[in-house]
Amino acid sequence: MDKIIKALVGLIFAFILLVGVFGILPQLGLGNPFANFENPLAGLFEQGKNTVANAALDASGLKSKANEALKSNRDRIAEVTGLSRSQVDDAIDALDIESWEVTSLPASASKTGSTDISYGGTDATITTYDDPSVVTVNAMGQDVTLAVPDSAQSYLPFLGYLG
Repeated sequence: MDKIIKALVGLIFAFILLVGVFGILPQLGLGNPFANFENPLAGLFEQGKNTVANAALDASGLKSKANEALKSNRDRIAEVTGLSRSQVDDAIDALDIESWEVTSLPASASKTGSTDISYGGTDATITTYDDPSVVTVNAMGQDVTLAVPDSAQSYLPFLGYLG
């Protein structure tokens, strides 16, 4: 069972890190320019930033690349974890990578934990909240909050196993 949990958490982490590290905000140079913006229109700017980031994420093909990378490594994942190929396929499908989007952190979300991880020589922190529909990835000095599809939310409590 530990192998299954670690495999699923690893799949989630791989996608989150791909988006956070190689994702949109660093490429666009956006960072978080509106973090200290007090204007009442700041919400519109934040929404616009997310729209641009999601358009760039879709145009980059990063989601498809991440999904294909997972699928092309399903035999290796199955071998390392002891999962069957169909279990790995089910886990990849449950992640619903094509549905992940850059979003704004809800004001009511309270941090429940964070996990520091390293992947491919890059350090990152994944923060979870009492609202399982979002996670924030901090990598290379960039914070990216992602909307988590319903099918992947049940795996978020296992992110602590990565640390």
